[in-house]
Amino acid sequence: MASEEHEYLQRIEEHTAETGWLTPPTRENRDYMAFLLGVCARYNIVLSRATPLEFEFVTRVADNEFYARRAENI
Repeated sequence: MASEEHEYLQRIEEHTAETGWLTPPTRENRDYMAFLLGVCARYNIVLSRATPLEFEFVTRVADNEFYARRAENI
């Protein structure tokens, strides 16, 4: 990697650390979050008030179902 490119990336990392800026979510991230919220609605669980056990349950269900559906579509 060229030193100029390395310095540029270093400045970007410093800026993001200071401002808390993150990259925009990908299409897969948005699809997963929508799916996760659907699973929460199905089991009547609100993520912001979920117990650790409820949170683990809905994330595992969402992971299994979401990635199984993606594998079927490939």
